[in-house]
Amino acid sequence: MRIAIFWEDILHYHVARIRALCRAGEQQGTEVHAFALRGASPQLPVTGYQHLLSDRITVLSTGSPGDGMESPASKAQLLAALDRVDPDAVAIIGYRSRVSRGAVAWCRHRRRGAVLMMESSWQDFARAWWREIPKRWLVHCYDSGFGGGTLHADYLVRLGMPRACVFTGYDVVDNGFWRARAAAAHASATMLRAEAGLPERFFLTACRLVPKKNVQGLLAAHARYRQEAGGRAWGLVIAGTGPLEGQVRAAVRRLNLEADVRLVGYQDAESMGQLYGLAAAFVLASTREQWGLVVNEAMAAGLPVLVSRRCGCAPDLVTEGVTGFTFDPNDANALARLLTRVSDGEVDVAAMGRAGAERVRRFSPEVFAENLLAAAEAGIARAARRPRWPYPSPGIWP
Repeated sequence: MRIAIFWEDILHYHVARIRALCRAGEQQGTEVHAFALRGASPQLPVTGYQHLLSDRITVLSTGSPGDGMESPASKAQLLAALDRVDPDAVAIIGYRSRVSRGAVAWCRHRRRGAVLMMESSWQDFARAWWREIPKRWLVHCYDSGFGGGTLHADYLVRLGMPRACVFTGYDVVDNGFWRARAAAAHASATMLRAEAGLPERFFLTACRLVPKKNVQGLLAAHARYRQEAGGRAWGLVIAGTGPLEGQVRAAVRRLNLEADVRLVGYQDAESMGQLYGLAAAFVLASTREQWGLVVNEAMAAGLPVLVSRRCGCAPDLVTEGVTGFTFDPNDANALARLLTRVSDGEVDVAAMGRAGAERVRRFSPEVFAENLLAAAEAGIARAARRPRWPYPSPGIWP
């Protein structure tokens, strides 16, 4: 079997996924071809991580700032790459973009397996039945589905994908990396906290500073928690940048939290791993989140997690009182009470962190590779059963 997979750009977690997929492919006699449409994301202040993959990734970009999922040039580059490697199955990210539509058209035109890699779930937005109709048609063009977890698998089935052709385990990170970085930070915690000016105990959040991440809601909850806990309150460290940074800093001042809250900006993987190792617990307060890979990272690092119920990872990663807690992101009072409960010693945070580290083993790069290869096999088999009428050339699909 020969499989092709592509993403828009290569981030840290993509490296682990591709490495695991290549290893599993070598063991099974499967040829893996991985592509990135561009060398870096314009949303991040760093280049991609493709340099860690050596010859296992091909970057298709010609350097144009417009390269990406909606670029006609990127679509043409990917189609040319698929013509060159001629895979039996293609793992395609999403179904809405120009490049994704071109890739699935390539598969249909040649009767090759099209695997839909998807993180969407029914709860992401207020769904209207009439908007689901074109989605069902698009999903029908794919042969198998590969989702993050329970919610994503259910949505794939709801959109018409046969349950037997749906697989989970897409949303994984390099668990071993985060575990090792956190352990190294633990070993020198006192020195590292002093160097960075961090409190001895603090809650950590990591996200882009955009509306759906609800950082200002988290700040409101932390202010109420601070009023209740007084001098016993843990600090709050916010890692990330984004268009709302000015508003977030203004909220910190307005709520009189300058002594309690640290904004440390964007952190690369090495620095982020250190922060996980120094933190006491992790919080993700998003009002909308298809998955939330930072939760995987925090759990792999051994932290208890407090996760919004609007995060797609919550049903699979969070067991109440065991690996962490979930909460309503629109209820600042409830989150404040939860912060108090965790910091006051009411729960065994160390045991919770160990349980979380064990749980996230179910979402490892090795699981990603195993289940993607299974999805590819299912997709190839289903593609072979499709009617033989001709599909239009992918070059003319919009």
